[in-house]
Amino acid sequence: MKTGLVLEGGGMRGSYTCGVLDAFLDHHIEFNGVIGVSAGACHGCSYVSGQRGRSFRITETYQHDPRYMGMRSLLTTGDLFNAKFTYHTIPEQLDPYDFKAFNETKTKLYAVCTNVESGEAEYFRMIRMEQDVEYVRASASLPLVSRIVEIDGKKLLDGGIADSIPIRKFQSMGYDRNIVVLTQCREYRKKKDPSLPLIRTRYRRYPAFVRKMEDRHTRYNETLEYLSEQEAAGNVLILQPKESVDISRVEKNLDKLRALYEKGYQDAVERIEDIRRFLSEPARS
Repeated sequence: MKTGLVLEGGGMRGSYTCGVLDAFLDHHIEFNGVIGVSAGACHGCSYVSGQRGRSFRITETYQHDPRYMGMRSLLTTGDLFNAKFTYHTIPEQLDPYDFKAFNETKTKLYAVCTNVESGEAEYFRMIRMEQDVEYVRASASLPLVSRIVEIDGKKLLDGGIADSIPIRKFQSMGYDRNIVVLTQCREYRKKKDPSLPLIRTRYRRYPAFVRKMEDRHTRYNETLEYLSEQEAAGNVLILQPKESVDISRVEKNLDKLRALYEKGYQDAVERIEDIRRFLSEPARS
């Protein structure tokens, strides 16, 4: 039996995920594999390296730093989140990432990206984080406010476009006991993206990508229904905010973000025994 952790994206709503992951580290909850999308991939990095508090600390420390995120970065680099500062300066100098711990861990970490040319999801395993961090960057590169990331001849953007919650992919890879961390409440359902007119213009050279954007809400909501079925069958345990989350992808209110982090931490702690039991039970058919 292999245990998996599936981390949805959601930009700054990922503060909830940070809280959940810190609770897991405090209570020694481990997995055979972790798969993250966008912000979920970013936070999964610090979880797998065992660096408790690092993900949310970066949010608190640099949220208002123009070197990290903002219009200046978008206008000067083409990325809302400054790629060099976010994926190199911070982890290599300012808040060092434990590359050694990551490279020695037995937990496998995957980042989900969307191939702009095919419109399909690409699933990349992080093996040497020093180089593979570019896949994390690609997974978190939001359309319209990020440059397309080119790696090994592939043009990549936000993994949430093609596969927002990659539960089926992880199950197909043999991870049959999965904890899924979502960043919206149970009642949430995604609506059609209001930015579609801009998407169609900006990415007109990539029709497959545009089509994925056009029906993203339908696929996302269908995945939520699948998760409910899997939860009822006992194959999935879901952690998600109990109430509607009034936080945008680029939220700057640190009080709101801290409150959401604390909710994630508390929600995980309240269910720690359920989580231990779930991860120790054999998978059901």
